[in-house]
Amino acid sequence: MFRATARRCLPRRSPPPTPATSSAPASRTAPPAVQPISFRATRQVGFTAATVVLAIGAGAWYTNQDTLERTSSSSSLFSSWSRTLSGAPGTGLQPSLARQRWEETYARASEWVARVPGNRLAIILAENWVEMSEAKRTSAGLIASFVGIWLAWKLPAKLGIGQWLAHQPLSGKAITLFTSTFSHRTLTHLGFNSIALFSFSGATFAALSHAGADLLPRSTSRYEFLTLFATAGVVSALASHLWFSRVIAGGLLRRGLTTREVRSAVLPSLGASGAVYALVSLTALSFPSTSVSLIFLPFFPIPIGLATSALVAVDVIGLVRGWRMFDHAAHLAGAAMGAGWCLAGHALFEQVRTWMWDGQKQRIEEEQGRRRDRGVGGWVSI
Repeated sequence: MFRATARRCLPRRSPPPTPATSSAPASRTAPPAVQPISFRATRQVGFTAATVVLAIGAGAWYTNQDTLERTSSSSSLFSSWSRTLSGAPGTGLQPSLARQRWEETYARASEWVARVPGNRLAIILAENWVEMSEAKRTSAGLIASFVGIWLAWKLPAKLGIGQWLAHQPLSGKAITLFTSTFSHRTLTHLGFNSIALFSFSGATFAALSHAGADLLPRSTSRYEFLTLFATAGVVSALASHLWFSRVIAGGLLRRGLTTREVRSAVLPSLGASGAVYALVSLTALSFPSTSVSLIFLPFFPIPIGLATSALVAVDVIGLVRGWRMFDHAAHLAGAAMGAGWCLAGHALFEQVRTWMWDGQKQRIEEEQGRRRDRGVGGWVSI
């Protein structure tokens, strides 16, 4: 689980000469102008703040919507709910609603298999998809997006897609704080982060589904999981941006390097490890007695608290000593986000849900009445 900054992850190539420059004598070709380096990060900070607010709002809304769609037919559940009873029966993940989601997933998979009769591969895929937990299915969807972006790196460089798949701290861009979270250029980088994401998704789902701060019932923790992943990813990318654009670039300029040399030295970064670190630290705080095993030493379990502390210590040392292979600033920010979500983020997410609940409940009840009149059903899970 690494967010990479090394040259091997994003090589820098000089653009090919244009016809105009290639035909002119070398002595008359002026080097392209280099824009001065700006240390302002207003755009990136604003983008990150907006992304966090939007992600939390969207995650809370979809969690409520999914839950209300499945409970609106039971008036007893609505009448028994109270905002003042934190942790009372009826809050947190409801097994009956989770079972309903699984049954809908099973029905959807069965319909898909029926459309390709006699296809043994389709049956195997459907069986494995249904047997996976919702946590694994969610992480599999994220990994599929990783693979899609990894394939996008294989497209011709002249298309210019790469500039939107990695975050260059000195580019002035903000959107790449988000897109780079899903981007991996090498297969090794993709593999490590995907394995870590898949491994910790189940524990993270369990922590989010059974936290004591729950104020409302819920049918799924998928949307909170995705909220945590997105916010941790963009915040860790912002931490990387601030470290390299202000600390590293500023230090190089003070040492007398030219603007062109500084721009060549400050490399782009990419990868989901900041978000994955958030899952690791949240799991370590939620289940401190859990043990983990390294990929290369599977028979030697290590207490998760010790393993997480060791990872954080390595990143602190790497940040102080200036190691450049991995993005240590992003790793540390991701770990901090996971700890923050465990201590306060989940409670904030639940509070946002309560702010939205009454309005959504009223709209859902009205919509359910119209659906019954039209004979239309509810949601279908995937």
